[in-house]
Amino acid sequence: MAESLTLTQLAVAVGMSARNIRAYQSRGLIHSPRIQGRVARYGGDHVARLELIASLQREGFTLAAIKRLINTPGSYAAIVADRRRRFRDDTSDIVTTVPVPVEQIRELRAELPELPDDLTETGLVWLEDGELVTHTMLMGIGRTLAAQGLPPHLLARLMLDAARTARDLAEIFRYHVEQQDGDNNRLGDLAKVAVQLSAAAFEIAFLGIASEPSIAGQPSTS
Repeated sequence: MAESLTLTQLAVAVGMSARNIRAYQSRGLIHSPRIQGRVARYGGDHVARLELIASLQREGFTLAAIKRLINTPGSYAAIVADRRRRFRDDTSDIVTTVPVPVEQIRELRAELPELPDDLTETGLVWLEDGELVTHTMLMGIGRTLAAQGLPPHLLARLMLDAARTARDLAEIFRYHVEQQDGDNNRLGDLAKVAVQLSAAAFEIAFLGIASEPSIAGQPSTS
């Protein structure tokens, strides 16, 4: 997905009219575009937000309710959790995969030398009809963080570290289940609970560090 779209291109990408997009912007549902010269430019974060708005409207939410949901961190987290559940249960109305911006990712190699040449080794990217893709939810959350100013190399590090930890834990879980009864269905059920546990632990630890005082311009350390 291009990161510099005109209003017309954005409208085509999300299947909306330019008039509706302007209306959403005036109501504060999407943030203002960047201005290059005298042309408004929109990015992937606008696409993700508009797709979320459209999806919530199809579920019966009013624009006022949608604005409250996406502007309140706790409520937005609830939307993300619900989206994850719908993807897992195959009841989502959003496409599951999106193309990976390979060239943009590989530009990070200088700042992230551990990034493998074969991106599929991370487990976060896979081939589909000859094209590298990733999960829509992963891309959407990444765009949300990027829109808030998180540098690309930190986003990539967060994803790589999470993927490595998940794969290591998955191997341990699989070993214990195979030793007990070899029931792969039970392994899948355990994995879903384990993911919720690891996400909760990450959030608690992350927010704990984030709330600690730090020297201006320097990250806090423990």
